[in-house]
Amino acid sequence: MKNALALALLAATLLTTGCNTLVGVDNADTREASFSNITGALVTRYNTDTEAVFNAVKRSLDQSSGTLRTGESDERGPNNELLAVTVFARTVGDLEIKIDVAKVEDPITKVAFTQCTVKYGFFGNLPQSQQLVSKITSNLRR
Repeated sequence: MKNALALALLAATLLTTGCNTLVGVDNADTREASFSNITGALVTRYNTDTEAVFNAVKRSLDQSSGTLRTGESDERGPNNELLAVTVFARTVGDLEIKIDVAKVEDPITKVAFTQCTVKYGFFGNLPQSQQLVSKITSNLRR
């Protein structure tokens, strides 16, 4: 009984901590991203406005073979500036791709940046998400 309780406690601890992995991405603004093993989402940041990242996401999905954009929902500010947008797409095998682009401010440095979260499939797919971030970055290059 003691072993079962200890194993259950260890499993619960592992599920709630240590499940984020830093991975390399092709992004000139930041060379690493965070991949959550729990949510299956890859999170990276760009030092540009939200509208530019959103347009790069649309171009990247349109250029990917076997991928179809199915919709988007956005949130606008008082001056009609884009604050956040979620882009939905489907790929071969009817896998859902969900990309969240949001304007975020670092709580410590108070520097604003655009956060891009990519979830490829229901459980997440790290290599496919990294490839998509690479395409977004190449379409964003100035």
